[in-house]
Amino acid sequence: MQTNRLFDIIYILLTTQKVTAKELSNQCQVSIRTIYRDIDRMSQAGIPIFTQKGSGGGVSLLSDFVLDKVLLNQSERQSILQALQTQDALNIDTATTESLTKLSALFGQISEPWLSIDLTRWYETDDYFEQLKTAILRRHMIRFLYYNAKGEYCDRQVEPLQLVFKSMSWYLKGYCLSKNDIRFFKLSRITKLVNTYHTYSDRRLPTEKLDKPILAEPDQVKLVMQVSAHLGYRIYDDFPISIIHQLPNGDLLVDGLVPKEDWLYSYILSLGENAIVIAPKSLKATILVKIEEMRKRYYE
Repeated sequence: MQTNRLFDIIYILLTTQKVTAKELSNQCQVSIRTIYRDIDRMSQAGIPIFTQKGSGGGVSLLSDFVLDKVLLNQSERQSILQALQTQDALNIDTATTESLTKLSALFGQISEPWLSIDLTRWYETDDYFEQLKTAILRRHMIRFLYYNAKGEYCDRQVEPLQLVFKSMSWYLKGYCLSKNDIRFFKLSRITKLVNTYHTYSDRRLPTEKLDKPILAEPDQVKLVMQVSAHLGYRIYDDFPISIIHQLPNGDLLVDGLVPKEDWLYSYILSLGENAIVIAPKSLKATILVKIEEMRKRYYE
């Protein structure tokens, strides 16, 4: 495309200072005549590009030229670079890094990214991210084995729609053929992913199905729990700061509404002797039952 070629010519001139029309034609894979027409268009647009004939001549830009003087103000340049830096930090597409490098040079702004994101786990896992992105963009149906909440492996055939990051986890949103409905699949539970390369068509689902939340709103319980001070780093990581209070002895008191799910029991038990549930009594009783069941298993 002509616009991309003009962009490439400017980038080449910014990085090499001076180049011959023949070299530009070879790099852009067009005729020398086309290169000279492009130079005329850029000159008419206000870009200070000029040519020199003879030995040592060539095509060049004024030494202090940056693209923003012609097209964008400071705020617009900064917004574009920050948006690209954010996408680059997610490490989703290598093309973003190339675009960021080029635009930084064109704007005359080379700076450290304002954001760095590392979504990798501490242990090695199957990296299906690139495969899923390709399947979504090309509308390819996929198949995989999925480990559901009941602890069962099931074979799923899915029309992938979107990758979603929520609550520290990645999910695949897609139309599940076995359930005939929109479903969310946690990426960490997906194995044996296969791209069938079979193209699916838009189902034109109603808005309420497409906007379906990842997880249903869970029931809540008012938890009151005292935790030893040296485990404060865990408490501040996992509970809203608004429900955490420091006691006179330095311990922390968690007092507020939390989701009433199985993770809560596991979480409390993981604190060991460093925590005690004060309320509700029903939760305290459940924890005691689980402790007793654990004790029996260790003495079997």
